[in-house]
Amino acid sequence: MKYLLFVIVALSLSTDPLRIMKINRAKTKAREAYNSGDYKTAIKTFRYLIDSMQVNEDEVMLNLAHAYFITKDTAQAYSGYQQLTGSKNPEVRSKAQQQLGIMHHQQGKFEEALNNFKQAIKADAHNTMARYNYEMLKKKLEEKKKQDQKQDQNKNKDQNKPKEPSAFAKRLKAQAEALAAQFKFKEADALMHEGALKDPSVQYYSDFIKRLDDVTNINGTKK
Repeated sequence: MKYLLFVIVALSLSTDPLRIMKINRAKTKAREAYNSGDYKTAIKTFRYLIDSMQVNEDEVMLNLAHAYFITKDTAQAYSGYQQLTGSKNPEVRSKAQQQLGIMHHQQGKFEEALNNFKQAIKADAHNTMARYNYEMLKKKLEEKKKQDQKQDQNKNKDQNKPKEPSAFAKRLKAQAEALAAQFKFKEADALMHEGALKDPSVQYYSDFIKRLDDVTNINGTKK
């Protein structure tokens, strides 16, 4: 009998008209405060719904996290969104992942952000904002990767390049420039390449040698 009494009491509490009225009134107040930009009141009211009225609804928790995010309370916002990634509602999961992606992007954690946007799309394929953010960030990371690779190549090239040419290399370049001035590009090119075999510091003038290579290739004189 005690068990049955407990169940009846619990059911009566869950359908208490006064409690329902308080919850609806608080929801309206929170929504109006949020829409008007009074986020302090919105947060206070959402917290009242969750903590005092025991309202465990995704919409309430998501709006609370949004309010924390807007007021730059990143710790509370992150915690709220993280909790909602386990929601049974795919749309809510998607929005939570999307917001986590935005927060990670703001922190410079681009790989984490990309994964969040990806998870948001998986949860809800109709989340166009998450899809747009995913595509833009993916493109940004790919471009950065190419730039980093190019910088590494240039860095290695500079490291391998002699710090300064020898006296022999300087004389050789002067001779090659004189030949080039007479349009004898093939001879100038051959002179530099042969000199590089004798003295590696001739490679200090690698840009000059490349220009000679390009000219001789264009003229069809190099074999």
